[in-house]
Amino acid sequence: MSSPSSQAMPGSKKFRHAILKNLLLGLRKSGAASRGMGLHERRSAIRRAADTALATARGAAPRWSRSLAAELSQAHRRSARESSPSSSDCNPTIRMVCKRISRRRFRARPKSKATAKSSAGDLARVMVRKRARALREIVPGGRGMDECTLLGETLDYAVSLKAQVEAMQLLLRTLQAPKNPILKHPSE
Repeated sequence: MSSPSSQAMPGSKKFRHAILKNLLLGLRKSGAASRGMGLHERRSAIRRAADTALATARGAAPRWSRSLAAELSQAHRRSARESSPSSSDCNPTIRMVCKRISRRRFRARPKSKATAKSSAGDLARVMVRKRARALREIVPGGRGMDECTLLGETLDYAVSLKAQVEAMQLLLRTLQAPKNPILKHPSE
């Protein structure tokens, strides 16, 4: 699913066209229209196709695009491994991923006149850190970015997501439109 227009600016008509083209190719490849596919499987296939189309249309310039492509290829390899019959069907290996739960320690700080003056600055700094942490969770690959890079990548990602939504809405409107007798397929 390569796109010759990977240099197109996000939000442009050329970029939306590249997303739509790659989305249609991905949906066709995944078989999302097959009747044998369940609702959950179809939803996952559409999401994968949409994410792949977005990352492919944007190209390798932004970090979020490379990170999204890496996540998708890892998920694809993982699903291929799980779906392939293994030689150890009797003794399946279960991998458990443990997440460390970090506990915050709150300690009473002595209040003084100096802390009262700087509390507004401290509060603003804490709010910026919280919002940056939230953005790092939303933007693919955001965990390894500093704040300035994160803001630029977030802006690029948001504009690209908007273009993706517009392309998907266009596809939906096209599929829901009443059949035009002039455009009917000859086999119908």
